[in-house]
Amino acid sequence: MLNLLFPPKCVICGKIGEDICNKCFLELEKYKIKKQYKDIFFIYKYEDIIRKLILDYKFHDKSYLYKTFSEIILKNKKLCKILKSYDIITSVPLHKKRLRQRGYNQSDLIAKEVAKGINRKYKNDIIIKVKNTKPQSLKNVTKRINDVIGIYKINNTATIKEKSIAIFDDVYTTGSTLNECKKVLLEAGAKKVGLIALAKDYKK
Repeated sequence: MLNLLFPPKCVICGKIGEDICNKCFLELEKYKIKKQYKDIFFIYKYEDIIRKLILDYKFHDKSYLYKTFSEIILKNKKLCKILKSYDIITSVPLHKKRLRQRGYNQSDLIAKEVAKGINRKYKNDIIIKVKNTKPQSLKNVTKRINDVIGIYKINNTATIKEKSIAIFDDVYTTGSTLNECKKVLLEAGAKKVGLIALAKDYKK
């Protein structure tokens, strides 16, 4: 009934029918990142329409875009096969103050939907951000790296002992955030940690 009253439309061109139409989905192919690294996976270059969609999602109260991003990931059979090799899927946490301000954790919404789509366990309480810091986008490279040290803690080490864990984030710039999360997980006993980002910013 809701689809009849408010039919889905493409978030890029506005065409009615689905969250992202086939034409726009194929257009995004030019931003796809082909080269991957061991246990680090990027989907797009952080440019143009990809950048705009992510900024809208994070800062312009367009939480519904998680459906589009999740759909893109679930259509990527190669990445889904990789994700299925992990025991648990989680996301980079927001500090509770930032979460109240934004109303949602953008990485959390996507990770949860993807985990459901590939039938993997999803947990959003593994890592806790214990210190509220300024957004990474406002800092230079050195500041980004230094400011994440010691700001993440593991909530319950028993849940991750000898488990392989995939962590989602939206944008990978210097990698300081994801790598710090990886570090605390491995120190707490995780067997393997994979890092997944919607986009990689090559301009930083």
